[in-house]
Amino acid sequence: MRRLLVIEPNLRNPSGHYAEFVRALGMRADGMTIDVFAHPDADELLASMPAVSPCMDEPRVGRACAEWRTIMRATREGIPFLVLTSDGRHGAVVSLAAALSGRTPDHACLYFHWIPTGLQDAVFHRLSAPARLHALAIVPTEAIARALREGGWRRVACMPYPAIGPEKLPEPAPFSRLLMAGAARMNKGLDLIARLANQWAREGRSIPLFVQVSTKHALRHGRREVELVESLLASGYEGLVTDDHAPDRDGYTARFRGALVLAPYERERFADAVSGVVLDALLHGAPVIATRGTWPGVQVERFGAGVTIEERTPEALSDAIDKVLGDWETYAARACDAARVLAEEHDPRRILELVSA
Repeated sequence: MRRLLVIEPNLRNPSGHYAEFVRALGMRADGMTIDVFAHPDADELLASMPAVSPCMDEPRVGRACAEWRTIMRATREGIPFLVLTSDGRHGAVVSLAAALSGRTPDHACLYFHWIPTGLQDAVFHRLSAPARLHALAIVPTEAIARALREGGWRRVACMPYPAIGPEKLPEPAPFSRLLMAGAARMNKGLDLIARLANQWAREGRSIPLFVQVSTKHALRHGRREVELVESLLASGYEGLVTDDHAPDRDGYTARFRGALVLAPYERERFADAVSGVVLDALLHGAPVIATRGTWPGVQVERFGAGVTIEERTPEALSDAIDKVLGDWETYAARACDAARVLAEEHDPRRILELVSA
């Protein structure tokens, strides 16, 4: 039986996209067994996924340099592995292990969600020559692929981000709520949502607005986000509903039914990066409002499954919301049409076939 080791030490949240990435692979494994190196808190979750099991080999997450030691061992022993969230450090570790063991790391697969940039990546880039020559870099967009090839990566595969929609293709549903799905963050438009809630409170509007956010979450990101969360919660907006608990997978996907998803993401951060939230929204037939010039915006415009905004302002966001709600049936039907196409394009079998080859 073929086996694949997936390495993602940050996998803990059952509704997070690391978990969903692994779940999607497991549901299309077709005879492959997937061992996952993750935080011990995820053991029960991973054991519940088809074809997936938690990797119990020491060192576990929490031990010194556990991720790097696992990559070193897998490289040295020729174990096929996929690093779920890669950057310059992983290429350097693979290269070091290859140099010490004398083994060509052609069984190493590194998934890059975004273009490696910054001083840290530049430093580790110089140490990653064997990885750049022999390891397989997998990316979700052509812009990332182009950047890696220009940086000397010889084996680069651009494939749609693996995802699985609902068992039955979605049908249009009546409007139920505006939704900022996933944990709210600054680069995903938390500032716009907070300002919109305050503006609508002054105007006396009451369209249901659901945001997954909490002060505790914001504390992990910075003082500015704490202030935005406090502003949102203190807005007095009648239609606001917040939830400070991450839902399970079923609870997370249920939120998309009848929802208009708000994704006014920063252009700089999401110009070339896939949004798992927006992909999930479209796979579940939910229209989206996104920023023009981002990956989410391209998907929205491609299918006409929502509206894109040029200027990231509360006024532009409010106008876009009114436009979609003014013709909800059309936009909801287009989102459901998008789900049919995206479910095929993002089939996880494509990546599994690639890494197993």
